[in-house]
Amino acid sequence: MSEFELKLTKLVAILHFPECELPYWLGNKFRGGFGNTLFKAVCGYLQPKCKICSSREDCLYYELYVRDKQKRGKSQPIRPIAFIPPFFARSVKASNFNLHLEINIFGDYVRFLPHIIFGLKFLGSAGFNRNSKYELVEVRDYFTNEIVYDGNFYPESVKTVNLAKLSPAELSDKIRVDYITPIEARIPISLEHLIRMVRSRLIHYVNEYGNGVVPSFRVKDTILDSDWRKHELRNRSRRDGKRKFQGYTGYAIYRAELDDNARKLLSIGLLIGAGAKASFGMGHFRTNLSNFF
Repeated sequence: MSEFELKLTKLVAILHFPECELPYWLGNKFRGGFGNTLFKAVCGYLQPKCKICSSREDCLYYELYVRDKQKRGKSQPIRPIAFIPPFFARSVKASNFNLHLEINIFGDYVRFLPHIIFGLKFLGSAGFNRNSKYELVEVRDYFTNEIVYDGNFYPESVKTVNLAKLSPAELSDKIRVDYITPIEARIPISLEHLIRMVRSRLIHYVNEYGNGVVPSFRVKDTILDSDWRKHELRNRSRRDGKRKFQGYTGYAIYRAELDDNARKLLSIGLLIGAGAKASFGMGHFRTNLSNFF
């Protein structure tokens, strides 16, 4: 599977909450809260008109929250930066709480990394609510675990990978998939359907921030065991108003036959997730397969 190219930079930020009252779902909080703080940080216009602004081509806020046309198509584009917080499925009230936030950055948008760090710091000062302000302790590279930011910025510690160059997942007799953030799909989710959703998400990213064609794949699988939990996820935005999503978490155990393309898509999916709502941190999963990054 070398017909396409797509660069990914993946980071892990550690956020420290002296006190916190965090909601059931944080995916909307990071997407919306980061947007509000980023807008205040980067825009100096009293009455901004983003779509005709002469600076929009170099504006991270425009790319993440305003641009509404795909490079190939007329729908809303998938966004180049995705925050992936843990999914609690319950409210969390705690003291001295550390939260690990994964950040996916696609294509050349790693050039905005200082803006991302500044936006996360600014969001921490504002807080998700008056009882949930945080300090950005550090940012590490996901692949090397080297420090990228700890109060100082170390850009040389950032590693970018071409997803097409990942090794295919190694197969075992039984493949267990844990769906750790809500995924929009009908249940039970077959392994073939999961990989199809990974491929769909990958195609959207390649069309916007990479190049080439993502090959098709073949899978035959049987679900041996599974368990699912349904979640109602609510979001409010300036543009779309109130919305409600439905997603599932849980696990499934499969016996499967996968060709090389399917095995590589599975390894890519462990990094980028599957299906819709990527910018809300949805569709992420783990497997019992060995680490092949």
